[in-house]
Amino acid sequence: MIVEKKHAENFTILYVEGLIKLGESAEFFSAALENVLKNESANVIIDFTKIDYIDSTGIGELVGYLGKFSSQNRKLILVNPSERILKLLKLAKLDSVFRIYNTEEEAVSAESGNAAKSA
Repeated sequence: MIVEKKHAENFTILYVEGLIKLGESAEFFSAALENVLKNESANVIIDFTKIDYIDSTGIGELVGYLGKFSSQNRKLILVNPSERILKLLKLAKLDSVFRIYNTEEEAVSAESGNAAKSA
């Protein structure tokens, strides 16, 4: 699993590549989110473009970190999940819990607007 990080406006963008499943990859994914949670103050966008597979452990990590980021009044946003992952999120009714966008630009534009309105 590979995780690259970039900053844009008030967002930290994580580009994740590979599988997120029980074991090392879920632990690595969790460690990357924990690092951003503790060491940065921006909202987080996770780019799912290169994530081939996510299992219930990976979904659990996402839900757990959504709560942690929310408790700090920060957003955890998903971008471009595959059709399969989107179906899984919908099946678990998580598509109504996570903010999901097709592109990074769309997410930054929409969520920057939301931040400005609520300020």
